Amino acid sequence: GTPSPRRARLDFSHAMLAVIFASATAFNGPARVPAAARSAVRMDMSASVPFVEKASKLGKGMLGDVGFDPLYLSDSMDLKWLREAELKHGRVCMLAVVGLIAPEFFRLGGPYYDAINPVEAVSKVPAVAWAQILGTIGGIEYFSNSGKMTMADMFTDSARVPGNTGFDPLKMKGAASADLQLKELKNGRLAMIAWAALVSSKFIAGSVPGLV
Repeated sequence: GTPSPRRARLDFSHAMLAVIFASATAFNGPARVPAAARSAVRMDMSASVPFVEKASKLGKGMLGDVGFDPLYLSDSMDLKWLREAELKHGRVCMLAVVGLIAPEFFRLGGPYYDAINPVEAVSKVPAVAWAQILGTIGGIEYFSNSGKMTMADMFTDSARVPGNTGFDPLKMKGAASADLQLKELKNGRLAMIAWAALVSSKFIAGSVPGLV
């Protein structure tokens, strides 16, 4: 049957209240995220690059892990293999920085080793000498790893520690071993940056403040 006038007025009042409530809530902005949820989001961000999300394999307690992997290499590559590469590159760069600075004070002499500029020095070394250098490096790398040099087989032995080649002539292993390993890692990282800066200064004059 036809609804009574009183029932129609009630239905109209309810509809108007719903419209008013919807209009009011539209100006409240998005719903606030609970504090616990915001904390969880912050925990997933990198500690060293806070505006970048942390790579999934980092933050597991590896020595020297500061959450720095902006390219997310660790998501698709073995973390131990990456640490091995980081340590070896750091060691090479520590020697390289010394090699870049030493010619400023003394030189071996001869037509192949008298260049102060490292870029010029590379071109002065004959091809035979380069073959000897690269062959020696390759031999050391091959035999120190028992022929296991790829990411797929280098760490088939789970007990193998990245960067540990057994070279410790000063017998520095012991209670301070972890501290010394961290110092080596940090100095290696600094040396990689320093090597890049020193070489860049030779290509672009004035690109590095304080260097000619």
